[in-house]
Order: sequence, then structure tokens, then C-alpha cells
Amino acid sequence: MDLGLRQSDVAARIGVWTSTVNYWENKHFNPDVQYVPEIVAFLGYDPFGETPAPFPLQLKTARIAAGLTRKHLAAQLRVHPGTVAEWERGETHPLEACKKRLRVSLKRSFGGPS
Repeated sequence: MDLGLRQSDVAARIGVWTSTVNYWENKHFNPDVQYVPEIVAFLGYDPFGETPAPFPLQLKTARIAAGLTRKHLAAQLRVHPGTVAEWERGETHPLEACKKRLRVSLKRSFGGPS
């Protein structure tokens, strides 16, 4: 991507020294995690991409991020809390109708390996 910016311009936008941008560009160092949000905002996309995760991990992560216990999510989905636990352990998988309700309840789609 060529925006016609100098390293000092990029450094000022991200909040780092110009030499830091130079090190990143020349692969001497990787950005510290604290700068990732600024880098993503500057670039307009996530250069690191999403790591595909199995469905059980995606579900548990989404449930926790939504601030829901298994019991609360189960109530929203009209299933037993033990069923949600089984899904999160990868012992069983939800039927398509439950997956649709999951997407709505957690405001997230699920994909990748199961």
C-alpha cells in the first residue's frame, strides 16, 4: 500500500518513534501487542487475520465475550445448560436451528473446523 507517507508520518499516526516503523518494515522487530489496534486502524484491515478455531472454542469465547453464563445462554436458546456445556467440550454439536439461534443470541457467525 503506497499512501505517499513517510515513516515519520506513519509513526506519528500510530504513536511510535520513526525508527520503530523502520524496524517493523525491515522485519527486525514485530510490533508490540499494545500497538496492534493502532496499526489495524491505520491500515484499515487486520494484517494478522483471524486464526481459525474449532467450533467449541468459538462458542465458549463468544459466550464469555457476551457476558453470558452457560445457564443464561441455554435459557436464550431454550436448551438445557448441560447441552451448552457439551457443545463447548465438543462432545455434541447443535442442530442447525440452534446454530441460527446462537448466531442471533451471540451476534456472531461460527465457521471453520468443528
